[in-house]
Amino acid sequence: MEHVPVMREEVASFVRGRGIFVDATTGTGGHTEFIMQKFPDMRAICIDRDRKSLEFAKKKLKKFSPRITFIHSDYRKLPELNIPWEKVDAILFDMGLSSFQLSSDRGFSHKYNSPLDMRFNTEEGIPASIFLKEVPYSELVLIFKNFADLKKAEALAKEIKKRKPATTKELIDAIKAVYKTTKKELLSRVFQAIRIAVNRELEGQDTLVYRLSEILPEGARLVFITYHSAEDRLIKNSLKEAEKRKLLKILTKKVLRPSHDEVRKNPRARSAKMRVAEI
Repeated sequence: MEHVPVMREEVASFVRGRGIFVDATTGTGGHTEFIMQKFPDMRAICIDRDRKSLEFAKKKLKKFSPRITFIHSDYRKLPELNIPWEKVDAILFDMGLSSFQLSSDRGFSHKYNSPLDMRFNTEEGIPASIFLKEVPYSELVLIFKNFADLKKAEALAKEIKKRKPATTKELIDAIKAVYKTTKKELLSRVFQAIRIAVNRELEGQDTLVYRLSEILPEGARLVFITYHSAEDRLIKNSLKEAEKRKLLKILTKKVLRPSHDEVRKNPRARSAKMRVAEI
């Protein structure tokens, strides 16, 4: 399934076309492909914790291969990677799932019945099915409240602890037992909350901005695209605090949203929020 990169024009507008473009969450390479086409003099470093997505991106971006380096790693380890930081022009963090991941057999989507895994990197951590068995009830309640803003979080956590779902269908059955509905928006929020917890997606994000500000050259830009309020709030606060410390300047005083036309063509973009800062 072809993935449509979100807000690619907006991303490109903050790239100046020189040096290195770091795609810290490459996915299937849609943003990098657009940047490489738009700026023929740029190089790119593509990073992703999902090895399968990265392999897909390598094939997709093969025509640009002399200009692109691929690294299988978690973006939160970015400051530790061997990158010529003095040449970096911009770093993109797109926190969303790709169509490739959603259509995979790892349980990211409620549309397909598959094993409940949800890991970006299947070489580390534990599958969602095991996580849901092992996580304490009280912690699961907080996951649903904090990452999905769910009512009846206690009831859903109790139902899941009782049923111990191993597949997406079994998880949907647990949700239906509590809410008496399988509305798409509800299912998406529950799946999202579990995915965030399984992959520990918010851990380390609060310090990443500070660590990067110490090694990036003056003028380098950080571009963040988030899709849920908890993550956007974390990025927003990190950027504000870093600006107070005079480590960077926020270029988007108001969060940027995708155009109505983009949302019409790509409904998955509707919840996207972009924030940009310059070192």
